[in-house]
Amino acid sequence: MELIHFTNGISPLVIDKSVNLAVSEAPAMVGYVVDADSPILPLAQAEVAALLYDAMTMVGAGVRQRFEGLMCELKVGVIAAIDDEQDEPRFAGFIQYKPRLLAEGVATIGYAAVEKSYRGQGVFRLMLDELKRDYPVLGLDCPLELVPMYEHLGFHPTAVQGAHVGMSTGTMSGKNWGHGQEFLDQHPRYIRAKEAIRDKLGKATRDAYAKRDADTRKRVEEVKSLLQARKAAATA
Repeated sequence: MELIHFTNGISPLVIDKSVNLAVSEAPAMVGYVVDADSPILPLAQAEVAALLYDAMTMVGAGVRQRFEGLMCELKVGVIAAIDDEQDEPRFAGFIQYKPRLLAEGVATIGYAAVEKSYRGQGVFRLMLDELKRDYPVLGLDCPLELVPMYEHLGFHPTAVQGAHVGMSTGTMSGKNWGHGQEFLDQHPRYIRAKEAIRDKLGKATRDAYAKRDADTRKRVEEVKSLLQARKAAATA
């Protein structure tokens, strides 16, 4: 398995493969609850595509922004796993991350996924180990169901992040950065997805969003219960 660490530009093919993989796993990638058969799924897919594509096109772009009086470079990195033992190289997975501002050796993982045919073979651990060489302290958020996997990889649950569990390998110093809802609300793909949902559901649109919000509130309470249980176990 070959690992390619992109920090000064990135292959368009890797961008396409990564975005398509992440979109196929959209229910696990967004901070609210949406099932694979939900009529809201296209909105989640549009969100993932818009945010990840934007992040990946920033690899090596040298974008700078003033933050707390200092001019900071908004860095983005990507690690791609390529199966080079086949007749033709095959894309196996990726990790997209952002080094945190005003900190050294600390980064936040934005999106990460492994192709289904390569899961259970240690591909994600290989990419994670590569990332840890430069950034020993990592943070991410994940669905409740994936908490045991990330704990096995050295992460600890720390906070509620939407309907996800915020996890880290250590103290997350520095500042995270990224786009918010305003960016999505102005993105053409996201706008088209909302319009398509409204056109398809009509009067039932409000009920679909209400179910999403109710399911998300329930999941948030489940995440809070997990954090309380972990805190109690740590102090016992």
